Amino acid sequence: MRIVQATPFYHPIVGGVEKVVKKISEFLVKKGYEVIVVTYNRDRKHIANFAPIEEINGVKVIRVKPLIMWSHGSYSPSISTIVKSLNPDIVHVHVWRHPHVLQLRNIDSIRVLQPHSPFYIREQVGYITFIYYKLIDKIGKNIIKKYNIISMTPLEREILYRKFNINSELIPNGVDDELFSINSKGDNYYFYIGRISKEKNILTMLKAYKLSGITRPLIIAGPDNGFAKEISRYIEINNINVKYLGEVSEKDKIDLLSKCRALVNPSPYEGFGLTLLEAQAIGKPVIITGHGGQEFAAPPGKSSIRAENDAESLAKAFIQMEDEVLYKKLSEGAKNWAKNFRYSMILDKYLKFYKNLLSI
Repeated sequence: MRIVQATPFYHPIVGGVEKVVKKISEFLVKKGYEVIVVTYNRDRKHIANFAPIEEINGVKVIRVKPLIMWSHGSYSPSISTIVKSLNPDIVHVHVWRHPHVLQLRNIDSIRVLQPHSPFYIREQVGYITFIYYKLIDKIGKNIIKKYNIISMTPLEREILYRKFNINSELIPNGVDDELFSINSKGDNYYFYIGRISKEKNILTMLKAYKLSGITRPLIIAGPDNGFAKEISRYIEINNINVKYLGEVSEKDKIDLLSKCRALVNPSPYEGFGLTLLEAQAIGKPVIITGHGGQEFAAPPGKSSIRAENDAESLAKAFIQMEDEVLYKKLSEGAKNWAKNFRYSMILDKYLKFYKNLLSI
């Protein structure tokens, strides 16, 4: 079986989608299948600095030169020609609304689409982008029906059915089994890790931290997507006990998670939230904001405290997380919940889904 994974970005670019695609691809290679990733030769800053063709952990990676780039989007007229030439049994396309979803809709292979739940609220993405999303969803109703769909959460499955009248196979994101053997090394600080961008709602988190008056520091880590100067300015002006580390390695991320009191995810909507599972696997509870896939990844009252999307509510969540009785309950619940998402269980679901489609 030859599988092509078509995705906007791939390793070494860091992100949730990128990690999922890498995990699926390397798992399939270990099972003896041929996997080719077709992606774009660019990073999130529009810089092309990768080999056009390379092999990473047994996965062949083809990076296509984009003709047009915008934000996280890319367009290359050669995508469909390249994928056709590979003659795949399965084409697994990632990220709804990306141009390659349209370009690959009629490929003569079994077509799978994993949208990755990009159903953000207007306040996260801005008015123009939100209108663009609404327009694509409207004109893309027949396009999405060309694919067999994978959803990540019950909420995404519900949204897909409501928007497009399509059913989907629920395969949630996973977490590395090795993380369950890592013990907590303290509860020294609160921790945020992710892209440093406006839609992640980091300023609201900083305002909430200031309002809470708690003494534990807040540590922020992640690649700058054009917002680091603004948060650094806020930290300096308000003289709060917050440190921004910049982008950190995977090893350092796990070490930082193991020493934190709790992970904080202030995004008002997340498709899922891989780092939520990673924190919970180490026994760390989380603070989440708003509504979305984050409520499935870290259920409120079981492994998380959920706040509304405002600084006052989030400040109360910080204060609640200081309660030792509640903290112990959420820590135990976190590890138990994360066990449902071990990659050793999740990745087999993709292979089973592919095989079922091939047998139809």
